[in-house]
Amino acid sequence: MSRTSVSRFGRYCRTAVAVVGASAILAGCASSNDGAGDNAAEVPAGFQTGMVNVQPAPGQAVDGGTLTYGVQLLAASLDPTKTAARGGSGGEALAAVYDVLMSYDTDTNTYEPKLAKSLAANADSTVWTLTLRDNVNFSDGTPVDAAAVVASIDRYNQGRGNGSDLWLKSVAAAEPAADGASVVFTMTAPWQRFPSMLALGHGMIVAPASQQGEAFTAIGAGPFTEGKFAPNEERIFTANPDYYAGKPHLDTLRMVALNGPQANLESLQSGQLDVAYIRGLSEAIDAAKADGYPGYISVLNAGGAEIINNREGRPGSDVRVRQAIGHSLDTELIDQRAENGGGLPGSELFGPTSQWHTDTPGIAYDPEKAKELLAAAVADGYNGELNYVVLNEPKDHAIGLAVQSLLQAVGFKVNVVLANNAGDILQNVYVKKDFDLAHAGLGMYESIIDLSLDSTTNSTSLGNTGGYANPEMDQLIADLQATQDDDAARAVIAKIQALWNETVPSAPISGLPSFWAWQKNVHGVTPTATGIMLFDQAWLDAN
Repeated sequence: MSRTSVSRFGRYCRTAVAVVGASAILAGCASSNDGAGDNAAEVPAGFQTGMVNVQPAPGQAVDGGTLTYGVQLLAASLDPTKTAARGGSGGEALAAVYDVLMSYDTDTNTYEPKLAKSLAANADSTVWTLTLRDNVNFSDGTPVDAAAVVASIDRYNQGRGNGSDLWLKSVAAAEPAADGASVVFTMTAPWQRFPSMLALGHGMIVAPASQQGEAFTAIGAGPFTEGKFAPNEERIFTANPDYYAGKPHLDTLRMVALNGPQANLESLQSGQLDVAYIRGLSEAIDAAKADGYPGYISVLNAGGAEIINNREGRPGSDVRVRQAIGHSLDTELIDQRAENGGGLPGSELFGPTSQWHTDTPGIAYDPEKAKELLAAAVADGYNGELNYVVLNEPKDHAIGLAVQSLLQAVGFKVNVVLANNAGDILQNVYVKKDFDLAHAGLGMYESIIDLSLDSTTNSTSLGNTGGYANPEMDQLIADLQATQDDDAARAVIAKIQALWNETVPSAPISGLPSFWAWQKNVHGVTPTATGIMLFDQAWLDAN
């Protein structure tokens, strides 16, 4: 079977109520928490994924100018093995230089060829053939051929780029075809959603000349080339005149990292930003929508979570402690403290906004059960203490205090460890793993469910921050990957949720909405997988 439009996903019909809300790491909506699970919570209409304040047809594109984009984090490196391709925190920078083999169409929920010409699967999705466009070159003039694609993917896996664990156990071979213009991917098992892997790091093709010994130069076939980089200040990209789709309309793409979503909104309102990433702050999202800014909204499932360190020597190595933590958390109360009831509280992995939402609720708020579980662990020698890492930022701090209060109400002794910045969270939680409990997020992206679950939860994954290891869960994740349609996928996700409730790898507390808002004179910005914005067709009109 041949196709260029692959991996169709069905949309989930959302229930509408009045408010939009979000927070820096969580979002929630107000409803009573009766301990029976969070699936009954209504979903604010403003949380529907898609474009908002849609602009009228703009007319003829205009060339020239600089577009300034306010991101959450500036990519410290343009090496895809070192920077995860995610929207607002490095993905746009990588896509600007390398483009993507496949892009995710957020209107149709399909993967479409972009830098590639086509992607076709055999009948059972065990062999995929990627055909490249003719006469496409890297910015150094060398050809984007099958050999270069395979070399880039091999380099990515050797460098343990994000998703390499899943690729190495799922893709038996990636080989150039005899024509030199196609790559044949042979799976270890059927994988209908394989195209999603070519929309992120594996699909950002690095030129052979990029690596010179230990040195790395960002050379790709994308719409822009690397320009100035001032750490913690800005990244500047220059239009690539030889881009396969024609020279971009913009002369320059500039990315800046400001002090969070409120600062991004204020800079948008003052005209200092052309595009602003407003992540998880309800008041800012509400204000930007009310002001009529066009843009794109999406919800990150389990975007707010209490990450539990499951490793030996940590309290969370005892499943009773993890269960006690899960049953202690009243997600509605946390939302009230952090968002005045304006977000998406919930303990499930895929909340009501998600097309992957199921009838299996998340772990229930049950303080009496939490007390029993904790008492049993204490009777066996546990001292009841938790060192809890929280970012010292107003919203996160409010969440941290609410979580501390709920845990202490059932008998835990919680020492809040405030991190000064996101870099400290990254180092202590994700690199050093020096925590018992940490407020962060799991990140179950709609467009990459296989990668999201495998990277955060699989026993062998490098991205498994909590160190959870369970062969039964590993098998369920493999079963999910093998599903051939959406209904089958949701059936497996329901089983994953049930096992999650029993073993509590970590404790989701909310979905996390984000709004990519832009000025009314900005056109042609295109969202793709994980909220990465593509700027190859972007332009600014004179108004």
